[in-house]
Amino acid sequence: MPRKRLTELNKEAILDASEYLFEKKGYEATSVDEIASQTGISKTTLYAYFDSKELIWDTLVCNYMEKLLVDARKAADGECSFEDRYYTLCFDIASKFEEHPVIYRGTLGKISMDLEQEVYKKIYETGEATNEAIADFIKSGIREGAVRKDIDIYPAVIMMWSSISGIILMANDKEEYLKMRFNMSKEDYLKKAFKMLLEGVK
Repeated sequence: MPRKRLTELNKEAILDASEYLFEKKGYEATSVDEIASQTGISKTTLYAYFDSKELIWDTLVCNYMEKLLVDARKAADGECSFEDRYYTLCFDIASKFEEHPVIYRGTLGKISMDLEQEVYKKIYETGEATNEAIADFIKSGIREGAVRKDIDIYPAVIMMWSSISGIILMANDKEEYLKMRFNMSKEDYLKKAFKMLLEGVK
């Protein structure tokens, strides 16, 4: 097997094992020894590919952000109505949270701006590309008449991302409370909250 392909396979195995352990135990509770054991390699070999647990984590966050970029571009470039694309975007993100809640939260936390490091440069560029895709999405809503014309687009981009994320986190963290206090399922809450957010840009 070519050395380059072997390197790629080993990195993928480390990332897969790390993601499994981070989601199961959390970042802090997961050790490099456990990741190496889960991968089936030595700790020394692991450090040949990633020089720290933090770098593994940030690589996973970067990979996750690339998936969010795909969703954002789908929303911007889709042919159905703005409202349909909006709800698809919201529930696609909610679905990703269900699958990877720990890594999802990582995209919302503080990320290094040391752009000399390749992974942080990639995270920054992916984030900027995502913001541009959401800006295009909002502009398409303006053209369609679904979003008011006077909206300040780039602050609206950040507001949309933070609001969608906040709604998803609230639905997850307060699921039992929503059911007890309002007799509302998580899905019901998401639908209602996403609708209210959409109404705020009309």
